[in-house]
Amino acid sequence: MDNERDLLLISLFTLFTVSFWIFFELIKTTKTSTVPATVSKILVPLSPTLETDVFESLEKRSL
Repeated sequence: MDNERDLLLISLFTLFTVSFWIFFELIKTTKTSTVPATVSKILVPLSPTLETDVFESLEKRSL
């Protein structure tokens, strides 16, 4: 009887430990960014407009 109680307590403590471990790992994963700060500084959104002046200057160079 005492052996079964010990096994039950160890199982419960293990279950709680693993549950808390998974919970805190999920919290840490959602809080941290996957993109480093240096890369996020470099990344700039692209402008959807085309600058026709650049095409005209390239056309003049090729001629």
